[in-house]
Amino acid sequence: MTNDEGNTLEFYRSIESVRSTCNKVYDGRLESGKNETQYFHIDMDNMAKVRDNLIDIIGRDYKQLSDIPVHGRWQHLNCGGVDRIGQLLSAWEVEKVDSIEVCRRLVDLITFSVLIDAGAGSTWRFTEGETKIGRSEGLAVASFYMFESGSLSADGTHKVHGSKLSEFTKQDFDEAFQISSKNTLQGYEGRIELIKSLGRSLLSSSDIFGEDGRPGNMIDYLFKLNNSNELELPQVWNTLMSGYTQIWPAGRLSFNGEPLGDCWEYKKEDNTSFIVCFHKLTQWLCYSLLRPLEEFGHKFIIKSKDLQTGLPEYRNGGLFIDFGVLSLKEEYHKAGVNNSTEYGYDSSIPTFTPESGVIVEWRCLTIGLLDKLLPMVNEKLNATLKLSQLIEAGTWKAGREIAAKLRPKTGGPPINLHSDGTVF
Repeated sequence: MTNDEGNTLEFYRSIESVRSTCNKVYDGRLESGKNETQYFHIDMDNMAKVRDNLIDIIGRDYKQLSDIPVHGRWQHLNCGGVDRIGQLLSAWEVEKVDSIEVCRRLVDLITFSVLIDAGAGSTWRFTEGETKIGRSEGLAVASFYMFESGSLSADGTHKVHGSKLSEFTKQDFDEAFQISSKNTLQGYEGRIELIKSLGRSLLSSSDIFGEDGRPGNMIDYLFKLNNSNELELPQVWNTLMSGYTQIWPAGRLSFNGEPLGDCWEYKKEDNTSFIVCFHKLTQWLCYSLLRPLEEFGHKFIIKSKDLQTGLPEYRNGGLFIDFGVLSLKEEYHKAGVNNSTEYGYDSSIPTFTPESGVIVEWRCLTIGLLDKLLPMVNEKLNATLKLSQLIEAGTWKAGREIAAKLRPKTGGPPINLHSDGTVF
């Protein structure tokens, strides 16, 4: 029985739904001293180790805390110390592209890059010159070259058009992402369909994306909402949620026949259940669009940004497992290892599908633990870092670094996700 009385489609698609529903799983257990949830053992004493590790990383990588940017795709597009976005900006300046169009183009690029950014797996690499780049950064660089070449637009320019994406083929994908029998990408089929669905969404929401179906046209829509450059974050959020409703795969959770996206059923031990919302890719997109929206074009002033949560994905979540805050209960660890054998993964790492209780609970706990970690770090640093800065400077990076140390062969997470390439 699903216990969701009184909730609405509008609620489940809201940014507020993420903390609200995840807290039903988090449920104060960690603060109240309980040492277990349904699927995990918990040792909150190890949170101090996580905090101290983050402080070390922040001190290593940033001379001043004010240098820490909002977590976003911009940094991934410029990975490896290569200012790829700067190269585009310089070229557009020579072409005398106005600031509004520059903002549209950046939104075009970042939107496409974020929405193809679900986990790539541990084996795929994108080759740039002599450099092989994996995981999220590899996907970012691949998307950059697609955009730069004009292959995402209907007219070969630095734009993204829904008409082009809706006709995307396997051949297009294989060429752009350098797919081969020796360079396979996790979630291959689902990722191609996501690109085509993105194209259809752009074309079907002309009120937001214009007649030519460009993600960047949303800046004109946003300006008209208040007839000014001042916005509340939920206005940006609702624009993204309503504009990209169609991108989610068939068969996902729905409410009154409408797709919810990255929402899942959480079944409790008493056989009751409720819906939990994450909206990870939309949150990642919303975070990533803040920089172009605030620095270019209309230079929007966006309020209430703290409504966004930490991102419930394997690097942030893996951090808490690898430092011993969370540990999977033995019976579920064994079940996960059996899944790994069935799916053909490394049998030393447990594997689960996105709808499994283990993954849903792990993601909920990740959001709750990130909220708890932020004041711990700020108190030790005597700082006022925002959650988005903590993710950028610390948790995302720390999760990857500890994974590489503990699992040097793959650098992968402590729990594998058997996914279709559209979750995380």
